[in-house]
Amino acid sequence: MGARRRPRTGALVLLAVLAVGAAPVAREVLRPVTEEVSVVAYDRTADPRVIVALFEAHPDLVPHRVTADEDTGRVVLHVVLRPPSRWWWSGDDHAVSRRIRVRLDAPLADREVIDGRLGTPVPER
Repeated sequence: MGARRRPRTGALVLLAVLAVGAAPVAREVLRPVTEEVSVVAYDRTADPRVIVALFEAHPDLVPHRVTADEDTGRVVLHVVLRPPSRWWWSGDDHAVSRRIRVRLDAPLADREVIDGRLGTPVPER
C-alpha cells in the first residue's frame, strides 16, 4: 500500500515554486529605472560653492540624484537620471546638452572635478 497524498499538496508545492521564481522578475519590474550619465564639462558660478555640470541626455529624462563626493584634492560628480514614468518609452534615441546646478560643501577653489561614471577629469568651460 502506497502512501496516499493529499490533492492540495501538489498545488501548494507548485505555488511555492512559482512564487520563488517570480521574485526576481517582480524585483526588476518594481525597481525604478535609473541611468548614470557622464558629466561633459562644468562652469563656475559667482558662488564658489556652486558649479553647473553639463551633460548630454534624452530631453525627457529627469534628474533622480545629483551628488558630489568631495575630498581635499578633488570633487567627484554623479548625475543619475530616470524616465518620467515606469512605462515611458520615447521611440527615439537622441540627446541634448543639459545643465544642472551642484552645491558643494566647500568652495571648489583649485580642486579637480572628476566624472563619477567614467572616473575621468572633467574640463572647465
